[in-house]
Amino acid sequence: MTSKTSFFSTRLWLATGAFYGMTAVILSSLTSHLPDSYFVGAGRDMTRIADTILFIHSLALIGISILQKIWQPSIHLNIVGFTFNLGLWLFCGAVFYTAMTGNHPPLLPIAPMGGSTLIFAWFYLTIAAFVIKDRSSHS
Repeated sequence: MTSKTSFFSTRLWLATGAFYGMTAVILSSLTSHLPDSYFVGAGRDMTRIADTILFIHSLALIGISILQKIWQPSIHLNIVGFTFNLGLWLFCGAVFYTAMTGNHPPLLPIAPMGGSTLIFAWFYLTIAAFVIKDRSSHS
């Protein structure tokens, strides 16, 4: 990877993580303060779960940004970052949609697909930890 690509991916994951962290705080505040009429039955609890997942992964994306600096820039870290993003959009988006409307997204089981995507991203990061060389490695 070139240094320009490394710079871009480092900033991308930092900015994405920060954006999701901000979004998690906003959604947590809304979840705590909106009247019950905005949620279906267990919708408020559902949004709290999705908000927690969003916040945890905001920190994970910031961690990916830091790893891009510590380790040699790697396509593996970018795959993890993109996979975290996809999983968050699918899982959190579907859960928030269901919590507010009472309907599941049409056609596909979006939330389970998003959760599986997040699990895969963590698994891929586990493997990448043994594949990616750090900057001090001499090969």
